[in-house]
Amino acid sequence: MAKLKMALVGCGGMGTRHLYGLRELVQSPFANVELAALCDIKQENVEMAAVKVEELLGFAPQTFTDLEAMAKAIPDLAMVDVVTDPSVHHTVVCQALDLGLHVLVEKPLAITVKACRLMIEAAERNGRLLSVAENYRRDPSARLVRHLIDKGVIGTPYMGLFHSLSAGNRIFITPWRHLIDKGGPLIDMGVHFTDLIRYQLGDIAEVYGDARLIEPVRVKQQSIGDTYEFYQQRHKAMDDEVPATAEDTSMAIFKMASGATVSWIVNVGGHGGGGNQQILGAQGCIEGFGSRGSSTRLKVAGREDIEYEQLLAEHADMALEPLAEYFFPQRSSVGDAAVDWKIIALEQYELAEAILNGRELEVDGEEGLKDVAAVYAICESARAGRTVTMQEVESAAVYAYQAEIDTALGIG
Repeated sequence: MAKLKMALVGCGGMGTRHLYGLRELVQSPFANVELAALCDIKQENVEMAAVKVEELLGFAPQTFTDLEAMAKAIPDLAMVDVVTDPSVHHTVVCQALDLGLHVLVEKPLAITVKACRLMIEAAERNGRLLSVAENYRRDPSARLVRHLIDKGVIGTPYMGLFHSLSAGNRIFITPWRHLIDKGGPLIDMGVHFTDLIRYQLGDIAEVYGDARLIEPVRVKQQSIGDTYEFYQQRHKAMDDEVPATAEDTSMAIFKMASGATVSWIVNVGGHGGGGNQQILGAQGCIEGFGSRGSSTRLKVAGREDIEYEQLLAEHADMALEPLAEYFFPQRSSVGDAAVDWKIIALEQYELAEAILNGRELEVDGEEGLKDVAAVYAICESARAGRTVTMQEVESAAVYAYQAEIDTALGIG
């Protein structure tokens, strides 16, 4: 199998996870990439990641702190996997594209809609591919939900509920995730959710929403569950308290282009918690939109609830792509400790296949922009005090909220 040389750009905690994903791909019969180098502006991050590469893949990669120097040193480098702070995605990705490299970039695509557009334009002018690492939709559970909808099992969907409430004032993974000019928790998590909503129910047409900052001070938790060395070291160095400037609570009504309506409540802070995900159709209800490591349940009048395993048995025609079938032979990721890495491997594999064989990207720049715009539509609606259309937000015609972020980061 032909293999492309790839470099990891951004060697922090998420970058480490992408190395584990690469190991899953390299050890599979579908390996179509090979790691050529690591790049990070911080030498200590590169060195830590290089140790991890030797542990996972058994060799010492070339290391760089400058993207252009890396591209010159490895003339046959084909693609980069960008896993940096989202506030510099547009800078790093545009440079990589201008250097002639294809790009896989972690979600969110960029910090604002205009930053997303800069990246899309850079890909177009250089004739290069831009793919977004949006992983929830790639889980078997999300594929099954889409299959059920497409088969008409619940009839025409008319309503959705997407409620995810996480109470408290703890630091959400990293302090920068609470800063408005770094993205904030609503963008960081919200693009997962808007992508799932759009994947299952189609494009959003209009949004009426409210967004607020409930926890202006965030507190360091005593310990973290992530065992990656980078996360552990960063946690030790973290301040006990950090200020928060990005909204952490949101409510919205999405009017879908199909005519369906989705109720959205997402928060990472405040008081009260819980979750509820449902897709309601004229003939039944699906519990869950699908997510990494998740399952789903079907409610149909006249039948007892149909659990995930039975749904898989009744819908044996639901097919996964070959690499996903290899990773998830039971068409389920429930209880699979490596699900995060396997889905990352699917993303890396897809870009290489698109370069080598013309495969269509599932989440390209335009799709990534729509996911970002849908979250910001809530904030723009709150600022404008009215319903906004997605066309207004995607074209930056309604842009008061994001304009301040662009100004802070020098985005023209």
